[in-house]
Amino acid sequence: MKLSEDIYFYPFSGTLENNCNTVALTGAVPVLIDPGHKHLWPGLKTKMADDGLNPEDFKLVLFTHCHPDHMEAGQILEEEYGATQAMSQEEKEFYEGPGQDFFPWMGLDLPTGYIGRIIEPGKLDLGDKGLNVYPTPGHSPGGICFHWPEEGLLVTGDIVFAHSFGRVDFPGGSISELYKSVEMLASVEPVKIVLPGHGPAIIGADAVKENFRSVLAMIKSYC
Repeated sequence: MKLSEDIYFYPFSGTLENNCNTVALTGAVPVLIDPGHKHLWPGLKTKMADDGLNPEDFKLVLFTHCHPDHMEAGQILEEEYGATQAMSQEEKEFYEGPGQDFFPWMGLDLPTGYIGRIIEPGKLDLGDKGLNVYPTPGHSPGGICFHWPEEGLLVTGDIVFAHSFGRVDFPGGSISELYKSVEMLASVEPVKIVLPGHGPAIIGADAVKENFRSVLAMIKSYC
C-alpha cells in the first residue's frame, strides 16, 4: 500500500497466525523495515511487486528488534538478493544470546543469516533522506524506532500500536522501560504518520497525539 512517493506500508492481515507489518522506503537507498516471517515472504513479495517494487533493489534490511515475526525473512533477502541485515548493537547481543530461544519456542529453525551492520542512535544517512534512530527498550532490550522528519513518519515496531502497546512478558521486556520509550516517542516532532509493527497505521497529527496519550495512560496503569 503506497502512502506517499517513497513510503509503502504492508500491514499483516492474517487471522490464523502472527506476523508483523512491513515498511518499505524507496529513494536513493531503498530500505525494508521488518520483513516478517520467511514462510510469508512470498505474499509480501507479491504485494511489493503489485506496487512496482523490486525486492532486489532493497540492499539494506532494518529490524526494529530481533523477534522472529519481524526479522526471519531477512535471511532470504540476504541470501537471494545480497541485502545487509541491520539492528542495534544491544539488540544484536541479545539476538545472539537469549534471543535465539524465540526461534525454537515458535517451532522455527535457528537463523543462519548474518547481522552485517550496526545501526547507531542518531542519524541514519540514506542518501536523499536521513532517518532519526531512537533506542526504545521495553518490548526488547535493544529495540529501535525510526523517524523521517521531512515526511512526519514514525516507525514504532512493537513499542506502540493503535490504542495498545507491545507485550513485555518476553525475555528482555520491561514495562518501566516501555513507558519511558513511549513517553520519549510522544515528544518527537513532527509526526503525522505512525506505522506500528502490528495493527493499523495511525494517520494525522491529532490522531497520533491522542494515541500517545491513551497508550501512556494504559501503560502507567500497569506500572
